[in-house]
Amino acid sequence: MITGASRGIGSATARRLAAAGASVALTARDEDALLDVADAIRHAGGRALTVAADVSDPETLEPLIEETLERFQRIDILINNAGVLWPLDETADADLDEWAYNVHVNLVGPFYLIRTVLPLMQAQNYGRILNISSGAAARPIPGWGAYCAAKAGLDMLTRVVAEELRGADICINALYPGLVNTEMQADIRSVDTSESSLDFSYWQDAFEQNKLLAPDDVARMIYWIVGPWGRAASGQIFKAGDETWHAQVAQDIAL
Repeated sequence: MITGASRGIGSATARRLAAAGASVALTARDEDALLDVADAIRHAGGRALTVAADVSDPETLEPLIEETLERFQRIDILINNAGVLWPLDETADADLDEWAYNVHVNLVGPFYLIRTVLPLMQAQNYGRILNISSGAAARPIPGWGAYCAAKAGLDMLTRVVAEELRGADICINALYPGLVNTEMQADIRSVDTSESSLDFSYWQDAFEQNKLLAPDDVARMIYWIVGPWGRAASGQIFKAGDETWHAQVAQDIAL
């Protein structure tokens, strides 16, 4: 099960795992884009189910769980990838509804799905959960209050659940994917900070210097973590910038 599966990291991960033999249940708000991803997977011989949903709204996620179990009978892997960045404003200027929505998508939604699938995984005595977090969880970025706070909470939720699952064959980890060439990165670069104290030149410079990873690169890291190579890890925060680990991923999984 992959959230935020209609584009970017989520889409690339869906295609990677389907190619490896997984049946994938895909969700995002954009139903048309989801169907395009699923069609590509099926055309390549894979199995895919799509259910449009907003992870900030538990009621829209219930059909996702129900239809996944009806089609595939079990949920072995959960990848909480859906995320939003806005609002990009200093705290004093931030829109209250946007701030709350950010936290609901980036933290409350993953909590709801983890809480829902854990009893299923415990009953089958197997499960892999991966939360797509961010280096912003550990680095205060002016203007990113909601995103930084939500991702920091997601990291701690990951560690707490890992402690609660100690001794079970259910692993939960998080990943900092680094700078990735996605629409979210384009959103950052689109913000006009000329009349504010915010400075997003770091992301513009990274793009111009061709330092952004491709979504397929991150999908390979995700495959490593939820696949057999990551079975001994739980409660860990994996980082794309960890060159030793990145080299191990490249060695274990062919490009």
